[in-house]
Parts: sequence; structure tokens; C-alpha cells
Amino acid sequence: MIKHFFSISLFLIPLLSIAQETFKINGNGNGLINGNKIYLVYESNNKQITDSAFVKDGRFNFSGKVEFPVFASLFLNKNPYVNKLAKGENMDYFKFYLENSPINMATTDSLKKIVITGSPGNALNKELRLMLKENDEKFVSLRKSYEALPEKNQKDSLVLDSFIKREQMIMHESFQIHLAFAKKHPTSYLSVISLSQIAAQPGMAEPTKLAYDKLSPKLKESPMAKGIPILVASQERAKVGKIAPNFEQQNAEGKIVKVSDFKNNYLLLDFWASWCGPCRAENPNVVAAYQMYKSKGFQILGVSLDSPGQRDAWLKAIETDKLTWPQVSDLKGWDNAAAKVYGVRSIPASFLIDPSGKIIARDLRGAELNKKLKEIFKDK
Repeated sequence: MIKHFFSISLFLIPLLSIAQETFKINGNGNGLINGNKIYLVYESNNKQITDSAFVKDGRFNFSGKVEFPVFASLFLNKNPYVNKLAKGENMDYFKFYLENSPINMATTDSLKKIVITGSPGNALNKELRLMLKENDEKFVSLRKSYEALPEKNQKDSLVLDSFIKREQMIMHESFQIHLAFAKKHPTSYLSVISLSQIAAQPGMAEPTKLAYDKLSPKLKESPMAKGIPILVASQERAKVGKIAPNFEQQNAEGKIVKVSDFKNNYLLLDFWASWCGPCRAENPNVVAAYQMYKSKGFQILGVSLDSPGQRDAWLKAIETDKLTWPQVSDLKGWDNAAAKVYGVRSIPASFLIDPSGKIIARDLRGAELNKKLKEIFKDK
């Protein structure tokens, strides 16, 4: 498995521009059936908001207010956050950015075919997606090339290293594109999101800081913008060889858990989420490592990047995957405070901390984690 190919990254999420007063969605779909129910789902102030509207004469409408632009979804006739999809079931849905402006949506007979006009944020998002198009295609091509290899070759360390290096080059190209966009649009909230994505990436601290300094004062007041300097600082603060930053978050029972609670042990700080397929795929390896070394002084602290409204999914994943070590989350998704301190912008991500509190390795997975733990505990 390629180290990064199967990571879930903030870069997978499209982006948008700054909010102003109220939003009003005017939907027009001549082929939509009267009585169809459309669900609007988004997050605001760390809460999941759900609204709904019925189609009448091919039209549907929503209105409201968001403090800052947010990623939103429209679902036809079923809210998958309430009623889970059956195996093999397909949904008609559309993802977009919800901002306080008129948002006109036109389609024929499917939400997936919606075309948006009248929304400055979605127009800028379209510009950014076009800038990223060639880079996205490189990622797809690289993944297909890897998947086309015989399984034996996929596991060859030299082949794997070659793909990882090519992937890192493509990733760095995407960082530069986001940086260029932010420089071009210093008054757009989309630039805040782009900078927050690249701030903790290798070699991007200084250029991110320079672009951040040129953002409009109003943008810098937003919670996401305030987190950018923290992400920039994380590159130095969470390096291998540094003392691991302490933080505290609540577990499912509301008890405060701190990194410092695990002093005198080897601690794996494991960032994951219930919705992250690669994280869930890696969990059996982590469980096996924990069972093998927990009696020798190995501990794990799981930090979930689940979002508001996903508490039940988080707890169910803990039970299903048999994660018996401490788990915490502030249920703020990518805005998780601990993730910002450690510069985590893709998951799974992990930091191995020694008994003195020093970070000795990061992002160890599968055989790499077992090899490191075997080395540590060989005489214990």
C-alpha cells in the first residue's frame, strides 16, 4: 500500500469564498418530480445543520445564514446521515459551497447535473479547480499506474519508494497552486482555506506566512485564519526530535485526557476518523501492535477528526474496530485543536513519542510500526 495514496487529506475537499449576509438557494429542475424531498446538510458553529424542502413545479428553495462559507450537500429523498445507504445503493446528490449570497441552481432531472450561478464563492472555487485540474489528473494517473502493477511489484520496496517520491512531487505542485491562488485573491475566504491546507506541509511555512500577512484584516478574524499561524508553527514544533506538544481533549465520557498522562511510556498518538477508509484499514495493524506490546510499556491515544453530528459513528467505529485504548475528540473535524498543533492535514497520521516525551518517529504504518516497536522492545 502506498504510504500517501490512501491517506484522506483536506486537499480532497473543494473550496470557496467569504460570507456576507444571508444565503438564498433558488433551485430550478424541470425534470424533478413534484413532491420530491431535498435535504440540505452542512456544518455551522460545530453543529450539523439539516434543512429540507419539497419540489414544487420543478423548483425548490432554501434560505438562512452562515457565519463563514461552509461545505454543503444536497440529497434527493434521503438523508444518508440519518438513514444509512444499503449496500450497492446509489444516491442523487450534489456538493457545493454555501455562502451568504444568492445561489442559483439549474438542472434537468438530477441533482448531480446542477450548474451554479450567482455565487462568487462557487465561481472562485471553479477557478481553483481549473487551476488544479492537470495536477489532479497526475494523481489519478499515478494511482492507476500503481494499481495496474502485479501485487508482487506493489509490495517491492524499491517500486513503492519510486511511487512515493513521484507522489510527493505532485503534492508539492498542488501546494504551489494553492499558494498562487491565495496570493491572487487576498480578500477571498477560499484563500484562507487554501493556506490552511498548505501551512503545515514541508517547506511551505515561510511562503504561507508571507501570503497570510497579505490577507485582508477581516479574513484574519475568522477562526480558520487564526489557526494558520498555529499550523505554520507546527512544522517546527512537531518535528522528530522535539518534545511532543501537550494538549487535552475529552473522551466519550467527558473526561479530560492529556498527552502528559502517558509519560514514562512509549505513546503512539494516532489521528484518524470513522469516515476515513485508509484509517479503518490500518486499524487492525495498530490493534495487533497494541496487543503485542502494551504489557511492555506501549500505549496509544486515538484522536478522532470526526465532525459535529458524527459522535455515534465515532463510537461505533471504536467498537467495531476493537480499539481498546483511550480515544478523544473535540468533534470539530479538520478544525480539531490537537490536529492543528501537530500540523495534521491528512489522515491517518501518527507520532511515536518516547518515555521522555520526545517525538522519535511519525506516520509509521503496518510493517514499519511493527519493525520500530520490535526494535524498541527487543530487550524488554
